[in-house]
Amino acid sequence: MKQILALLAVAVCGPAVGGWEPPAAPAATGVFPLDLAIINPESPDKLPPYIVMFEEGVDKNAQDVRGPLGRLEALRGPSKLFPESNKNAGLPVVMRGLRFHQVLDRSGKVKGYEVELQGEFNMVKVPVSAEEMDKFLRGERVAFTLQGKANFGVYAYVSSIQMEVQLRGPEILIYKIDGDFTFREGFTSYTSKSKQLNPPSSRPYLYRGEQAKLPALPSI
Repeated sequence: MKQILALLAVAVCGPAVGGWEPPAAPAATGVFPLDLAIINPESPDKLPPYIVMFEEGVDKNAQDVRGPLGRLEALRGPSKLFPESNKNAGLPVVMRGLRFHQVLDRSGKVKGYEVELQGEFNMVKVPVSAEEMDKFLRGERVAFTLQGKANFGVYAYVSSIQMEVQLRGPEILIYKIDGDFTFREGFTSYTSKSKQLNPPSSRPYLYRGEQAKLPALPSI
């Protein structure tokens, strides 16, 4: 799948899990564009995480979707970041990173922001208000609801991911991810089981990220 996700809203969340807070640090505004690469802490090579929708090749109704998924994945080509995922019966979705852009008016004043959410093959750029971005840059814990859709005629899909995150100095911490995916092939639609990821018992956050140069990916 080409990871196509669009940012719809940002809302302030409650206290951190179990009362834990990362060490105090000023939020990093940096120079825009601000690139934040997402890292799987369990990867010795600091690779980004990926989640698998339609695990074991079935939808939420236990219907076998390996054939339609295989044809959908053929449109994007094989994964180079995670070659092992090419044999997965489900649909891997890579979360490479977030890139924030300033949007200026004709006078040079900041009127808003745009955010790219990058996968392995492509990205989507969507608007974010100055008020929402200010909360994020102040280091408040926020919830990003990211949703995207595409229609290629024979194939169409809608994907949704919610991410609870916090910017702490040069790092971003991701506390929780919820995901859903629906796609259509011809006249038949398939919906995945909802994916819910929480931190392991060994740490208070799910994934972390750091400022690092992200690639220039095409927009779909």
